[in-house]
Amino acid sequence: MEKTMELAIKYRDYVIGLRRYFHQHPELGGKEIGTSKKVIEELKSMGLEPRVIGSFGTAVICDIHGSQPGRTIALRADMDALNVQELNDCPYKSQVDGVMHACGHDGHTASLLGAAKVLMECRDQIRGTVRLIFQPAEELGSGADDTVKAGCLDGVDAAMAIHLWSGVKSGTISVEAGPRMAAANWFRYRLSGKPGHGARPHQGVDAGLAAAAAVVNLQHIVSREFPADDPVVITVGHIESGTRFNVIASEAMFEGTMRCYNVQEFLHDIPQAMHRVVEQTADAYRCQVTEKYVYDAMLPCNNPEKASARGTAAVKKLLGEEGIGHIDPMMGGEDFSYMMHQVPDSLLALVGIGDPEKGTDEPHHSGNFKIDEDCLQNSVAFYAQYALDYLNE
Repeated sequence: MEKTMELAIKYRDYVIGLRRYFHQHPELGGKEIGTSKKVIEELKSMGLEPRVIGSFGTAVICDIHGSQPGRTIALRADMDALNVQELNDCPYKSQVDGVMHACGHDGHTASLLGAAKVLMECRDQIRGTVRLIFQPAEELGSGADDTVKAGCLDGVDAAMAIHLWSGVKSGTISVEAGPRMAAANWFRYRLSGKPGHGARPHQGVDAGLAAAAAVVNLQHIVSREFPADDPVVITVGHIESGTRFNVIASEAMFEGTMRCYNVQEFLHDIPQAMHRVVEQTADAYRCQVTEKYVYDAMLPCNNPEKASARGTAAVKKLLGEEGIGHIDPMMGGEDFSYMMHQVPDSLLALVGIGDPEKGTDEPHHSGNFKIDEDCLQNSVAFYAQYALDYLNE
């Protein structure tokens, strides 16, 4: 058994305890004050010197210097939770109403702290530096970009992030080369009409009806304006309209997300098509579009061949051939893409936590989302093993 896995098992209870602590005390993106404080306390207890960077005031970076000079690799974990009501009944259930770690970031943060302990015991094997990055606001799509601008990757030669993933079988790790996560935009539209009585709709201009029609019409863009073999997703997840059951809605707002991989051709064309559809639909319903906003939240994540091969070798060392996981490219977004864009030799590894018998195969961002905690030792060991392998190439 590799020393990294032996140590990961040694610190198993430490990591699970931290994960449960973070799960009980979730904080939304850009507000990870308590989480950041806890991370700093743990790192200082290891004899390390963490520092806070970035405009959110919660990003933490910390260097572990080896016994020999060499290159620098960054290991990244995200810390923020989601506006999701937890539906699980467990002793470490979220103590914050309406906020939950429903995507595994609590496990990422705990795993990287566990990896720090492992690396401190393997310091004689570190030829260079391992930089730990605890990043805020991944769910906002802006945390990685902000942390990069604050200098987290200065002097960094390679980077790696893990994501616990319920769609990957427990006990395996997916490190395939090529597309992993899609580019993601956030959009919002506001429509304006005219109020009136629900019994006499012809005297008003129904912005709610216009918004409903626009939401439906946006789907035609996906099915009729872009190639079927090059995936595009447009999802509206939030709609607001009206004030009372018998009043014509004079205002309406809807927002959602657009995803694709082909950023060079699609990332400009899709928003233009969306603007056209919403504006012309609103006009057909006698409404005005008072706001149209598209925010380029995330770039696509693509694993390079060399990083994938390095990751595959690390997985085999830790878990054997049967530890190689697989999942097809997904339309989910991950703002680690900003770090991958800055440092081309980067890898996004999906650590499997999906076990139907344990109920850990629920979708991410669900109130029923759970982590197979037995897999946390895999993420700890992989963080450490990948870093050591890179620095000793």
